[in-house]
Amino acid sequence: MTPCAKIHLPRIVAACLSLLAAHQFTTTASAQTGVAPSQTGLFFDDLRNRAALFRQQEAADESATSSAGTYDFNRGEYTGESTPDEERPLGERTQLEESVGRSLGADDFRGGYVGGSRRRPGDYTGSSSSPYPATTTFFAPTYITDPFLAGKRNIKLGPVNIGLGLNGNLEYNDNVNQAHSDAQDDLIAGLYMNVDANYQITEQQRFSLSVTMGVDHYFNHPELSPNGKDFNLNVFPGSTLAFDVMVGDILFVIYDRVSVRPASQTEFALDDLDVFGVFQNDIGLAMSWAINSKTSLSVNYNHSDSLALEDNFSETDRTVDSVSGSLAFTPTGTYTIGIEGSVSWVNYDEEFNNDGVTSSAGVFLILPITRSTILKASGGYQHFEFDTPPAFTRSVSDQDIASTQAQIDTLNAQAASINVATSPNPVQAQEQLAAIQEQQLALQDQLAAQQIQKQQDDVTESSRSFDSNSELDDYYYNVTLFNQLNARISHQLSFGHESSLNTSSNFLTADYVTYAVGMIAWRGARFTLSTYYEDAEDSGGRLAEDVEQWGIDALLTHRLNSRLVLGLGYHYGNTDSNIELRDYNQHAFSLDVSWAFNRKMNVGVGYRYLTTDAEDERQSFDQNRFVMSMNYNF
Repeated sequence: MTPCAKIHLPRIVAACLSLLAAHQFTTTASAQTGVAPSQTGLFFDDLRNRAALFRQQEAADESATSSAGTYDFNRGEYTGESTPDEERPLGERTQLEESVGRSLGADDFRGGYVGGSRRRPGDYTGSSSSPYPATTTFFAPTYITDPFLAGKRNIKLGPVNIGLGLNGNLEYNDNVNQAHSDAQDDLIAGLYMNVDANYQITEQQRFSLSVTMGVDHYFNHPELSPNGKDFNLNVFPGSTLAFDVMVGDILFVIYDRVSVRPASQTEFALDDLDVFGVFQNDIGLAMSWAINSKTSLSVNYNHSDSLALEDNFSETDRTVDSVSGSLAFTPTGTYTIGIEGSVSWVNYDEEFNNDGVTSSAGVFLILPITRSTILKASGGYQHFEFDTPPAFTRSVSDQDIASTQAQIDTLNAQAASINVATSPNPVQAQEQLAAIQEQQLALQDQLAAQQIQKQQDDVTESSRSFDSNSELDDYYYNVTLFNQLNARISHQLSFGHESSLNTSSNFLTADYVTYAVGMIAWRGARFTLSTYYEDAEDSGGRLAEDVEQWGIDALLTHRLNSRLVLGLGYHYGNTDSNIELRDYNQHAFSLDVSWAFNRKMNVGVGYRYLTTDAEDERQSFDQNRFVMSMNYNF
């Protein structure tokens, strides 16, 4: 686990109390909804799916189910068999093992990979350990503590359905600080609870809650934990509390989404100096209006607050308000075409990056090419406009200080060469020495003043990114092609070009492509192989970096019998930077064994090995992790 900067627990408690007062929680997507068109499009896909499921329930057709492994073109996902008591219509997420995207094997919240998608840093609710996009729905968690819970509800209290799972884990990590030398080992214990619940108030009103949260404890080096204290609170991205209400033909969804997790000012830092704890809360109101049987209008307003839980990173605190809309037309009940757009207002509390306005407009297409192939594509125009950074000129440079110090050294040498006792004119020598000493005192005072001023200049400079690239006019496109070859093999190709908010500069522009294939290798065995490539460029400023990265991931799971499952995983990542000594590559291996005691409880043991080979040898490191876990369904 990557150590993070210290998190102030009182700020977390205050944030959580305010969250509870608002009766809401949060979910996740990679990059920013309202700013990045790909994620805005996914949000509206999920919203339309949510509305359709709500209307199906309202029509009292709860007994209708889809056959296992069948792709529903209207909903844009595979559906499996379920019973009315186990249906998950308003927090729906597909947990079928053959789902390619969900089984990529790298989207592990606690994976510890150094590299991650450059499109993700600007959104603190996204996973930072994988380059692959999340495939679970916007209104359901990406991460669950209990893999056997799978969204099913196992407790019913009157009209309230509750799915409750508990996870406990114990880990030994021989290099928690990911150091090249002087590695620190630690024993880490964690306890997490997963809740997936809903309350159908009336046929037109419903509350739903989905949250995963818990604490970690570092026994030996709590100062290396994400909050620098004995206990580290995590609220996993995806935790959500929402209220759905149907008014006529319009479904309104009031939601609040929260995460408390480690984040990074730049996802490619090889050291842990810019990793910090962050709280993000998104509150929003979404609307889905079925204008007629062929046309639907969706609108979303979202207010997002991001708060660094470490004072040293408070310059990243920001607020983003977004308004976005999508008009979808399905003339034949199969393919869907439409238009989409958004406007966002970005405000930084301490103006580390520049305040600005972002907007996008484009078209999208969802096309079932065959019964087992679907194409999703979108494209359009993005316009970003940011304020001009404040003017800054250094009052004192390193050269100024070096020049003053050189003058002092020269005077020291002159003073040392004067020997009053042996001088032929002691009085004159004494006067020369006094004059030199007077100049020395003046220069020492000047040097002290210069050093203080330079420190002030350093603070001012470090508090701004000074990104002068204040405007962007660019195209965007995103394409995803999913194909179920047969009952055993499915694969997915995604590629695109778009810009999104960044943390070390105003914005980031990226070209990316990912491909993954999943198959049932033999009876009881499933194998996924995936690869990615991304070329990302910061907009500018003193921290600007252009990064090119690629990698592969492989995961094999084999069910040895009805209770025992074996998993093997491998990851390779390569990163090339335009900044000297910032290139690196890494290999990661994993081995997991899981044993199901019964339908309610399973235990597992695992091993992780991560090695990073950096161009700067001082940032290379190896890490071994041994993990034991227990999952329990109530």
